[in-house]
Amino acid sequence: DARAVKPAAAVLAAPRAPRPPPTPPELLLTFDDGPSLERTPKVLETLAKRGVHAVFFVNGVHFQGESAGARKSRALLRRVVDAGHAVGNHTVHHYFLCGRVYSKRAEEEIEGNARLIEQAIGRRPEFFRTPYGSRCPTLAATLSKLGIEPIGWDIDPQDWKVQNTAKVRDFVVGQLRRWKGGRQILLLHDIHQCSVEALPQILDWIDEENLARQQRGEPAIRIIDYAYLLPPRPLVPPILDGVGRVLVEQIGAPDPRRLFALLTGRPLRS
Repeated sequence: DARAVKPAAAVLAAPRAPRPPPTPPELLLTFDDGPSLERTPKVLETLAKRGVHAVFFVNGVHFQGESAGARKSRALLRRVVDAGHAVGNHTVHHYFLCGRVYSKRAEEEIEGNARLIEQAIGRRPEFFRTPYGSRCPTLAATLSKLGIEPIGWDIDPQDWKVQNTAKVRDFVVGQLRRWKGGRQILLLHDIHQCSVEALPQILDWIDEENLARQQRGEPAIRIIDYAYLLPPRPLVPPILDGVGRVLVEQIGAPDPRRLFALLTGRPLRS
């Protein structure tokens, strides 16, 4: 049927769908296996100079008990939180939770560390990362029971293995150089000197790369905080919201919405 054939000119003249704008590259910094009394403060200093935040996935073995070192480590965790960073759960002892022995202790390791973190900073951790990034049906069942969604990573220079500042820096830079866009999570360890030294060099490269991207008209690499990983926050119940407004208007009492936020550790939402 000749009527079903489109003229060539009509096909060529068909408008093309516009290309979507490139997704800005966004990087989240995470640090595992601390805290280290010697090295974590140096990481905090570097992050403070750049005005960026990170997640520190910690092991309770470093801050449990009443030794002088444990007390100092708990104080360091409070310093981490005061600086605007998040403390995440990485289990007490960093055991491989998919092995025959420690898979039976997974819940104990996870919940035990959550309690230690809560005792140190005043609230339970909202993030969890599996030691070694391990996955197996047994661990998945435990995490499901506890209502936990583990946080993984995208860039891993294996600093624990190479123990070389230049190699850590070059691996991360190489990954970022090939990065087309979207969100990625960088894994480093604040217990290894090579990563402590590589961190400012990586951040320096990002600054230089962003200048070049600006000249090329490309979106800059943004270092983002952990807000996008947080679970949805419940709104203040309407009845509590109403009571708060009446009290404030009539007797000038503190708004119970703020009390609700204080008691739950959850920020107010409009």
